[in-house]
This record gives sequence, structure tokens and C-alpha cells, in this order.
Amino acid sequence: MKIGILSDTHDHLPNIARAVEAFSKIGVKAVIHAGDFCSPFTLPPFKPLADKGLKMYAVFGNNDGDRALLVQRGGEFCSFADGSRIVTLDGRTFAIMHYPDLAEDIYRSGAYDVVVYGHDHKRRVEGEGRKLLNPGTCAGYLADAATIAVLETSDLHVEIMSL
Repeated sequence: MKIGILSDTHDHLPNIARAVEAFSKIGVKAVIHAGDFCSPFTLPPFKPLADKGLKMYAVFGNNDGDRALLVQRGGEFCSFADGSRIVTLDGRTFAIMHYPDLAEDIYRSGAYDVVVYGHDHKRRVEGEGRKLLNPGTCAGYLADAATIAVLETSDLHVEIMSL
């Protein structure tokens, strides 16, 4: 099963549309967002994925403003958590959070198959058998490229893609 992973979209609507298009083309079955949507108007561009029946699992980041409206606009498609969350997809456990310091500690615990985080806008894929993953920044701010990731649950192969 392919999982689309992104973080730090920071209101960048054109890149959100590019990410949604890439995820649709690849055929992801779920999406993980590691925080910093920023504004609630960033959720409608994900509608093509929602229309396919996909779910997005998200955590809030430090720049997410109107959290109540983000939750409302997320509806059935996108569920949010504050701090961190655990989801199981295709038999793999994912720990999702926004901050790297927490992610590294959780990864070292060995309790989860994949630990996903964002915040620092730095792409990172580490580990054999388990993964520590930062997809970089979908917005491209403070980075050399706007990036997203796709993870295959069968072998935990991660592909980082530039938008």
C-alpha cells in the first residue's frame, strides 16, 4: 500500500495542488500530514483525494492558526491530533508528530514501524526495517526544494519527490 506523506504546506496552494496530483497519479491509499497547514483554506485543494475515499491523518504544527476551523474543514477526510498520534495502516504502525526532537526519541524506542515528523523543512530518511522520515517542506520555504514522500508499506521503501 502506498502512503503519501507531506508536511509544512504553509498555505502554498499551488504546491498542495501539485502534491495532490502526484499522490493521485501514484495511487496512494492514505495521506499523512506532519503539521503546519497554517490556514483552513488549505484543505479544499485536497478534495480530489477525499473524493476517492482516502483519509488524511494529521497533527497540528506550530504555525497552524485556526485549529477549530481546520478540524471543521477536515470533516470526514482529515482527522487532526494535537502533539502526536499513532495510526496503523496496512499493518504498519506510524507515529506522527511535528517536532524532530520528539521524533528521534520515539524512533530510538523501536516501538513503531515509521516515525514521521516535519517542522525543520529538512528531508530525512533513515533506518533499515524501521524508518525515521521527514518529507521536507511541501511549500519549499527555507529549503532547496519543495518535496513530498511516498512510502510503500510492504517494504518501507520511501521515495522523496520534488514538486
